[in-house]
Amino acid sequence: MGIQLSSLDIHFLLKELKELEGSRVDKVYNHGKESVYIQFHKGGVGKKILRIIVGKSVFLTRVKSTDETPSGFCMALRKHLEGKFIDSIVQIEPERIFSLVFKAKDDVKKLYLEFFGKGNVILCSDVIIDCLIKHKFRDRVILPKEVYKYPSMAFNVFDLDKKDVVDLFRNSKKDKVVTSLAVELGLGGVYSEEVCLLSGVDKSTIPKKIDEAEKILSSIKKIIKSKKNPQIVFKDKEVVGIVPVDLELYKDYSGKKFPSFSEALDEYFTKELRLVKKEDSAHVKKIDELKRIIEE
Repeated sequence: MGIQLSSLDIHFLLKELKELEGSRVDKVYNHGKESVYIQFHKGGVGKKILRIIVGKSVFLTRVKSTDETPSGFCMALRKHLEGKFIDSIVQIEPERIFSLVFKAKDDVKKLYLEFFGKGNVILCSDVIIDCLIKHKFRDRVILPKEVYKYPSMAFNVFDLDKKDVVDLFRNSKKDKVVTSLAVELGLGGVYSEEVCLLSGVDKSTIPKKIDEAEKILSSIKKIIKSKKNPQIVFKDKEVVGIVPVDLELYKDYSGKKFPSFSEALDEYFTKELRLVKKEDSAHVKKIDELKRIIEE
């Protein structure tokens, strides 16, 4: 199962990561280009480790798997962040972006975590200092010494009204309402399916033919206001989702519940995914062995 945080996932996760505010950065590590670990210390609390899986997820973890030799980007993070205190963590709404602000006296640095496309981790002052992935897009450039700019959604899912929903569908370039919600509103696949289900709307309906704007708006707001109940969702022992709230979409599936969304993500990426990779590895070895026999 592939996973990438949606804007709603980030919304729920943000409330948990806020506990890091006021913590000091002790050390920064990396594991290849896939993971960045930031180890924090907070008086009266102790050590906390934030794991950033580039383009996929971010969560608090108890363990870290690190490279013996840090990457150049990791060294840049160490140089600019170690010893600083994390002043704030916010979501740049409605984007799939976390903004972390670090301070030490008058020295301020920002770390942007992007969870769209291939994702990115970007270190900034007034301009970009360094970034994990360098990009040149038509409308923005992610390179050192450039001003950091992020793409902006036409509508803010956290501040919608009925007119916004009507305008979204009227001007949609998609052929299905579920695709319009997922891409043009930024809900992602799972929450778009959930909105259609709660609204009683056929997800394959052409957006321009939708006249249930009020029901759809109500369903979106209902999800945002949902009481947290983090869980990993299984179908036939296979992970099909990691969600911060109960979803009608998964009501007939089994779920393993967790005290926090962060812990559910940590469990998946440190245990469940490892099991899948182990099974895949055994499968690949079997295929290789059969190929060798055939060649002989």
